[in-house]
Amino acid sequence: MQALGVLVVDNHPVVRYALSSLLDARAAWTAEAASGDEAWNAIVARCPSVVVLEMELEGRASGAELCQKVKAMDKAPHVLFFTSDSSPSAVVAAISAGADSFLHKSVGSSELVDAVERTSFGQRLWVLGKEEGEQIDVRSVAHDGLSAITRREEEVLSLVLRRYTNEEIAGELSLAPQTIKNQVSSALRKLGVSGRRELFRKYSGRAVMTAARG
Repeated sequence: MQALGVLVVDNHPVVRYALSSLLDARAAWTAEAASGDEAWNAIVARCPSVVVLEMELEGRASGAELCQKVKAMDKAPHVLFFTSDSSPSAVVAAISAGADSFLHKSVGSSELVDAVERTSFGQRLWVLGKEEGEQIDVRSVAHDGLSAITRREEEVLSLVLRRYTNEEIAGELSLAPQTIKNQVSSALRKLGVSGRRELFRKYSGRAVMTAARG
């Protein structure tokens, strides 16, 4: 079995240091990067098992863009987003980029370490915030078709994840209800789910990717 190597990618040096120190006890090695370019060079040079990644990065590439680039590699490392942004649009971006796991920064240190280890074994964990307290397995959701989601479908899906109806989405985006219905159907099909109920309820009847309106 490959030794566990972890690359921590975050804008803030204190966060990087804290995460690296926390993971040192379990990982064979840890490394740090502050930007997308720096992270990419480290990934190519060191081939980590898991990349722990923030959504917002210094430089030209966002966390989602870096994730998409990493997941296109042969023998790509696992990617775990560890971010303070668990908005529906961030969740959609992470899924679309091919992320393996997603943790909100409100989780405890032991939960993070456990998630990194489980992600390295190929498990998928999605924890959107302390209040939700849900761990979501999206193995049946994530697949290669996600890259075909359009920007408009991503916008519509972000509202679906906030429990908006088609009529409410149409009003929010000033579009015809039939147009929204078509876009919702297309986005759900690309996610590999048959409808809203399947999207919201996966495995043991738990709510999937819940997000309060605001």
